[in-house]
Amino acid sequence: MSRSNQPRARVACPDCETTVVAPIPGPRSNAPPGSDRPRLRGTETSCRNCERELEVYYY
Repeated sequence: MSRSNQPRARVACPDCETTVVAPIPGPRSNAPPGSDRPRLRGTETSCRNCERELEVYYY
């Protein structure tokens, strides 16, 4: 079986301190033409222990 090389963010749940792993999608070309600035993006996930919803933002 092959493993995905997709990066993942590991953060602690603010309620129960369980480690939450959120997959980070690969790069997309969502910047306007001629712009080299990265855009702030985000993803949603939830803690498997206490079910708190989390949002992870990244460039």
